[in-house]
Amino acid sequence: MSDAPRKRMCDVVVAGGGHNGLVAASYLAAAGLKVTVIERRAVVGGAAATEEFHPGFRNSVAAYAVSLLHPTIIRDLDLARQGLRIVERPLSNFLPLPDGRFLKASPGRTKAEVARFSAADAERLDAYDARLERMADVLRAIALETPPNVATGRGLTAALHGLCDTARVANRLRPLGIESQRDLLEIFTRSAGDFLDQWFESDPIKAILGFDGIVGTYASPYAAGTAYVLLHHCFGETNGRKGVWGHAAGGMGAITQAMASACAARGVDIRTSSAVVEILVANGRAAGIVTDKGEKIEARAVVSNLHPKLTFEKLIDPATLPADFRARIGSWRSASGVFRMNLALGELPSFSCLPGRTAAEHHGAGIVIAPSLAYMERAFMDARISIVESDRHTIIMTLRKLSARYLVKGD
Repeated sequence: MSDAPRKRMCDVVVAGGGHNGLVAASYLAAAGLKVTVIERRAVVGGAAATEEFHPGFRNSVAAYAVSLLHPTIIRDLDLARQGLRIVERPLSNFLPLPDGRFLKASPGRTKAEVARFSAADAERLDAYDARLERMADVLRAIALETPPNVATGRGLTAALHGLCDTARVANRLRPLGIESQRDLLEIFTRSAGDFLDQWFESDPIKAILGFDGIVGTYASPYAAGTAYVLLHHCFGETNGRKGVWGHAAGGMGAITQAMASACAARGVDIRTSSAVVEILVANGRAAGIVTDKGEKIEARAVVSNLHPKLTFEKLIDPATLPADFRARIGSWRSASGVFRMNLALGELPSFSCLPGRTAAEHHGAGIVIAPSLAYMERAFMDARISIVESDRHTIIMTLRKLSARYLVKGD
């Protein structure tokens, strides 16, 4: 029997069945293309998955909240008809403080909460929200457009196309006015800490807002670029309400299962338990993939939903990539910025600042255990210093210290 890979053919093959890969596959199929999705695991979803992590307990084991899933995608893929239902959080975030106070953040309610800590900060909050919202409105629209291609293409025609694309994106910024344009350019390079220090004086308000500048990011709140991360978390909306966060009924896996249903309705071939082991390149273009089952799928284009370092360092012959590009990918720091622990609890937590184990609005919020930006910065430095020697015992001891400080001990 020959060892040559078995061949198939399609228009586009998508490597990886995470939420981005499924969205791409659905749109491509809607355009009339024959699309195949190859997923290594037995279930699609990638980081947006619901799993039983302990007998009787199912949870979103990686991604956990919904707001940045663009409403255009929800509408175009008709995800509600496919079974997706998003439940809004009663509060956006809850900040318990070790001195017995607390702060709740939610659209329309944060100002009154902040006034308990600083009247001056409460007065500035509306202007702060308006400033961010103006920038977020423009970037929401740009997020749906193909970015200018400044990395590839040769010749005058490619250069002219690049210039036109850049001009089109730049034209989107005109409605902001010169002051807001300066704000936007500045926020791409500033830190969240510096940005918030400019606006507010009280540590709790800066902490609860600054959390959005570092969530999912392995960085100090005073690291350059975290101001944009903060702005990015203002993009979202849930059920048509801007700035509201929610949870998918059934966990994050409910989102990707709805996406998979949308793909199937459009004729996408989704194949699980099959890993991509090679991306084929012919005449300088991606031409298909090879799976771990020994199957070769030829395609006019390949879409990778995989990590860029995995895509370009493990799956593509390095001889087909420019030396400068290989060097940049090789030096790109992309370690995980998150430690995730799923816990099966016997009862809801009771906080020292807000006792009670009966379900309340703060139990359904994001709970931020960090009373100040300085605390977050020290936590990041601790992680940088001790990352090599971290072990299970260190993590458990840290969680016990936090519990002793913020939670009421059980009977």
